[in-house]
Amino acid sequence: MGQLARWLAPGVFQALRARAGLTARTPRTATVRASRGAVVRRVLGNALGPHTYEACAVVDDGTRVRAVGLRLESHRGAWRVTELDLA
Repeated sequence: MGQLARWLAPGVFQALRARAGLTARTPRTATVRASRGAVVRRVLGNALGPHTYEACAVVDDGTRVRAVGLRLESHRGAWRVTELDLA
């Protein structure tokens, strides 16, 4: 998870790490598809300006289909996720 830190704003990284910790403690039923990992089904994006971009994705993790929304902003010459919403 540490490799994500440079691509996520500090608050986003902390929230994602907390959510990952909760998910790791939740028992799940194993499926054949879940063992492959998540599959991104669709991505849509929109430039709000030269330094701001918003995107949403539909992700299938094998047990559920989820929506992911994120906002990226230019930070020191690289893109950084400043808002992340996982539904």
